[in-house]
Amino acid sequence: MRGFSKFLIFFGIICLSLAGFLYWRRVTPKRLQFDEVPKVLSGNQLSVVIEPKLLVIKDLGIKLDIYPAEIKNARWEATAKGASYLTSTPIPGEVGNSVVYGHNWKSILGNLTKARSGQIIEITYSDGSTKDFRITFTQIVTPDQTQILNATKDRRITLYTCTGFIDTKRFVVTAFSLEDQETPI
Repeated sequence: MRGFSKFLIFFGIICLSLAGFLYWRRVTPKRLQFDEVPKVLSGNQLSVVIEPKLLVIKDLGIKLDIYPAEIKNARWEATAKGASYLTSTPIPGEVGNSVVYGHNWKSILGNLTKARSGQIIEITYSDGSTKDFRITFTQIVTPDQTQILNATKDRRITLYTCTGFIDTKRFVVTAFSLEDQETPI
């Protein structure tokens, strides 16, 4: 009987340690970053500062404030208050690949994995204007697959969050501006 109680205590300690580790993995901002900082990211090119402020995907029940974020010393800034817009990429709606990301918490981008082709992403800017983007495809990548962040000649948003076992992968949504006559596939 004494051996069984020692086993239960040991098992309880193991379970608490594992729960602590998983909680730490969930709240650390580093888990949202990619392994490398792609060299092809180009900063936004507008002289007038118009920033993205709100992200809405009605079909998924997502409505989030957008906060500017940077890559400093190979660490990706992330916020726990909403979505992060990588300021070294073009402003959403400008030519290029705009990168927006956030935690996969239910209160942030937890529903993003339910995104489907054809759904609309609406971005509201600091001047009150809005632009719509149609989701064209989704994919799951590993943190070393940084090609999804490459600069482009079209107007797209790359929106991503973590997914997979202990958030080791990225769920990526690619959406193109509705202002374009033809959207690439």
